[in-house]
This record gives sequence, C-alpha cells and structure tokens, in this order.
Amino acid sequence: MQEGQRASHPAAPGIAARAMPPIALAAYTLVTRVFFHGPLYFGDGPQHLRSIVDGAYIIQPPGYWLFNRVAGMVVDPLLGISDINILSSVLGVVVFYYTALYFAPRKLAFIAALTYSCIFYLWFSGEIHSTYATQALFPVAVFHALLRYEKRATKWRLVYAAILFSIGAGLRPSDGMFLLPMILYYCATRLSWRRAVILLSLIFLLCLIWIDPTLKAFHQAPGGIPGAILSMRQVALQKSIIYGLGSAWLANLARFTLPFLVAFWLVLPASLLTLKMRNQDWRIRMLVLWIVPGSVLLALCLTPGAPSLSFLSAPVLLLAVGAPRRMFMTALWNAAFFLGFSPLPSRYLAINAWNCYAGQYTRYGIEHQWQPSLSALQGTSSIAPARSKPKH
Repeated sequence: MQEGQRASHPAAPGIAARAMPPIALAAYTLVTRVFFHGPLYFGDGPQHLRSIVDGAYIIQPPGYWLFNRVAGMVVDPLLGISDINILSSVLGVVVFYYTALYFAPRKLAFIAALTYSCIFYLWFSGEIHSTYATQALFPVAVFHALLRYEKRATKWRLVYAAILFSIGAGLRPSDGMFLLPMILYYCATRLSWRRAVILLSLIFLLCLIWIDPTLKAFHQAPGGIPGAILSMRQVALQKSIIYGLGSAWLANLARFTLPFLVAFWLVLPASLLTLKMRNQDWRIRMLVLWIVPGSVLLALCLTPGAPSLSFLSAPVLLLAVGAPRRMFMTALWNAAFFLGFSPLPSRYLAINAWNCYAGQYTRYGIEHQWQPSLSALQGTSSIAPARSKPKH
C-alpha cells in the first residue's frame, strides 16, 4: 500500500441487508411446510393425539409428556402439533442462519440455511404429527446461545442456554442425551468451574420440571414404571448390536446410514475436509461431539427411521458451510428427492432398501400414508401403495 493511502473497508450492511436473509428463509420454510402439509401422520401421530385427548400426554417411553402437554393447550390438538412442528422448522432455519454467521459470510450462511430447510427428512419432520421437528430448532439454538456467550460472557446468556437445552430435552428427551457430551466438553474447556456449575445445575433443575410429571404419568399407565423400563429394554435389544450381528441389526444400521448418505453425499466431503483441517478449533470439536455420540447410539442400538437423524443435520452443514456450490446442489437434490420420489418396483434388496429406508420419508410417503417394511417389499411383486382411510 502506498504511503498516505487509506485502507478501504467494506461498509457495514444496512438494516435491509441484515433483515432480508432471515425473513426470506422464514417465509420459504413457512410456505413449504404449510403448502405441502399432509394429513394425520400414519406412524405415531395418532398415538400423540390419543394421549392428549385422554389427558395422559405420554406414549411409548420416553413419553414426550411436554410435547403433548403443550399441543394439548390448543383447542384442536391436531392443530397444536402442527403449529409446534411448523414453528420449530421456521425458527430452526432462522437460528441456523445466525449460527452459520459465526463460521461464514452472509451469502454462504444463507445458502447453508436454505439447504438446512430442504434436507428431505427435516422437511418430512415438519409435515407430520410427531416430535422430530423440534430437533431442527433446540439443538442449534443451544449451540448458538453458547457462541453468543463466547462473544459477551454475561451470566444471563448461560441461563438462556440452560433454558433452551431444558425445553428441547423436555420436548424430545433424546436431544438432551445427544447434546450432553457437547455441553460437558464446553463446561470443561470454556467455563470456569463456578459458571460450569451454574449451567449444569440450571439444566438439571429445569429438566426436573418435566421429568416429574412424566414419571407420574408412567406410574398411572398400564404396567407402571417397570413396564416402561421393560419396553425400553426390549426395543433397544431387539435391534441392537448387543443382541448380535444379525439381520435385524444390519437393517437398523441401514436405516441410519442410507438416509444420511442420501441427504449429505454431495456435501459430506467438504464436512470431512473441514474436520481434518480445523480439528484444533474448539467449535469444530463441539460439532463433532454433537454428531458422534448420538449417531453411535442410534447406529448400534435403534434407529426408528430417517427423522431420528434430524438432530445431526445442523452440525454436518455447519462443517461444510465454506463449500457453497456443494451446499446449493445439496439443497436442490434434497428438495427434488422429497418432492419427486416415487418407489421403484423391484425385487432387488438395494432398491427396496432405497424405497423403504429413504423413500417413505418424502412427500410421496405422506400423500399415500406409505410405510412399507423391507420384508414386505421383498416378498411382493407390486409395491403400489394402499391408501389408508383418514383418521379423525
């Protein structure tokens, strides 16, 4: 630079430049979730609705008492569940955008957030009457709150993070279990012992608020607490590696890996490259601790279906936020897959695994209430869906 020449700095973005990206993302997510919204989910949606009508507010363990109790506050609980899921989807994409700004400029953060909105099983989760959509909001909101605390270390930001963690864990208890290693790492490496005690104590006390009514509800359920524990044990062992390396566990592993690869195959190399190049960054390590423990648990024990992977979508995309072309192609691919999938009639195992473990979590699956089992697909010559009667 020549002597006397001033260094030029880009002007700070105006209000419109700051406000338009999150508004556009919120509008896109809201319109897509409302426009493509389907009927009462053909899986555990009826169970959630029945638990609200009966005043029990729990279904199978771990119960989801808080989710159903909040939905039951609305006159029409069916509408209440839809409102929770659509709101979680919209706010989740916006919060993801603001989180991505800690890793990339606005343009790249916008593309990453658009991709987040389009991931096919996250889209599916926002359309159905179940608890998965809350995973699009609360895990990333907790991470964002901790990043904001790093920027300005005030105690109320820790309180805010504890509240978000506890609400997310209340709505979907697996969120708390999956995120706890990340929280413990943060407390051990980024906080003084006093503030670490404050954060963990608040999380524990706030979680007791929803654990207590959940336990009371299970006490009143048939079989009580012992029955709930036995149910969890049977579900975990039925398809767990602990039970043996049989076909049930291999099918469970496929339920995890296939939809994950369908969603992220274009962007996964960029995520792995970031992990390799920036593994000393504490934020990257937190993202890894966000992904790995829950993924190992699901892959080795039980993956009910692709929406269970909703908790790990945000960190995978945050790792790849610096690859806009791959990110944009991932958004297009997921949107096309969700909207355009139709099953391929076949007796080949690989094709039927594609149909069953990924394809049913699309708009086709919602429209046709299509939930085939892999054994049924392998044993029939036709996989044309049988429309079930709408449930009221």
